[in-house]
Amino acid sequence: MDKWGKLTLFLIIGYLSASRSFAYLGIPWINIYIGEIALATFLFFGPSTKQGSWIRFVWRIRRFRRFEHLVLLLLFYGAFEALHGICSGYPAFTAARDTAFNYYSLFVLLGVWAGLRDRDLLRRTALGLAWWNGCYGLAYVLFLSAVPWAMPGTTNRASEIVPLFSEPIGSGIAILGLFAFEPKLRRVWYLLVLNAVVMLWVQMRAEWFGFIVGLFVFAWLTKRIRPLLIACGILIAVIGIMYLGDVHLPSAKGRGGQISVDAIIARGVAPIDKSMADNLAPPEDVVGYAGTAKWRLVWWANIWETIHSNPLRALIGLGYGYPIGDLNPFIEQGRFIQTPHNDFFYALGYSGWIGVVIFVLLQIELLRLLWRSYKVTGQPFGLMCWTALIVLSMFGDFFESPMGGISFFLVMGVALAPALLGKKKEPSRHIGSAFAS
Repeated sequence: MDKWGKLTLFLIIGYLSASRSFAYLGIPWINIYIGEIALATFLFFGPSTKQGSWIRFVWRIRRFRRFEHLVLLLLFYGAFEALHGICSGYPAFTAARDTAFNYYSLFVLLGVWAGLRDRDLLRRTALGLAWWNGCYGLAYVLFLSAVPWAMPGTTNRASEIVPLFSEPIGSGIAILGLFAFEPKLRRVWYLLVLNAVVMLWVQMRAEWFGFIVGLFVFAWLTKRIRPLLIACGILIAVIGIMYLGDVHLPSAKGRGGQISVDAIIARGVAPIDKSMADNLAPPEDVVGYAGTAKWRLVWWANIWETIHSNPLRALIGLGYGYPIGDLNPFIEQGRFIQTPHNDFFYALGYSGWIGVVIFVLLQIELLRLLWRSYKVTGQPFGLMCWTALIVLSMFGDFFESPMGGISFFLVMGVALAPALLGKKKEPSRHIGSAFAS
């Protein structure tokens, strides 16, 4: 691994393990953070190949050209939406910040470089994430979530104060990585159990759902049912031990309710059947479990109605910087929230159907490259991870946040790197020998 591979590994594990806390490393007083610092350093002082700068070289790879054009289109459209928002009277800084949804896709370039330089990087990333996410996650749910300290430079923010220790979001991806890369799961059973406990304890329903979908993708691609049964067995064993031991533990700070078998089931079924959840958990907890779903649905319905109030708005959206939180009647006055916790409605609300179509086309092309990479290597992790994270992005703030968007595009870049290796008579045959020593 060269220094850029180490940077890729550091960013992926940091964002998925420590999430918001890691994202706010940098110089928060002037809103410069680790993700932007890393991207600017890579773009302006990045690696070189025998054919010149990596950035110039990668744009000439034929198999990558369609994705590159879509990235450029996404960047230009993001700039247009920022200008649209500024001309509409929204704060210029907020409008510019919202373009992160567009420019985070550039992290694919760093991921591709690292993946081509080190073919074993994805496996080491999955193993490292399993260790860090599991150990940090257990410490977080046991005592770090109760530490009242805030990240330096965030105490005077208009939105929520960023805690010094934030919840891990990589448990599901860590388990999927172990299933994809570890041929003998009994050798890492403790990492599987550790991350399963953290995933249940953190209580992110979107992560649960994405993880389950990723497991089914693994079973479908590999035709291996045994790992799927093992995963189910681990979860059942953890829940069974909790039930037999009558475990009732406090939730991590900010998650509400408690940790018990009944509470976990109640949290899962509350958005679908509130009456069933009422029989499993205290009414005040169930109100919170069901309320977060209602809170989102009402917001999404208002965004849909507002966007389709006239044809031009439906095409180009409201523009970056628009106070989209004003469309949610459940958000108290003065609280600043710029994400509707669903990336379809994020793209639709700010950039209209044109923005949605561009982003969907980018994801389709990314999926095509991941599929080719899977056919070349036989390794399904890229497709598993893509599916799980796309599902997660439909129920939370993901692509517009650094811990989601940056980690996603870095992992996808590393995973799709083998797709760029062409056959002998194709121009891309030189990729493998292009790197400078």
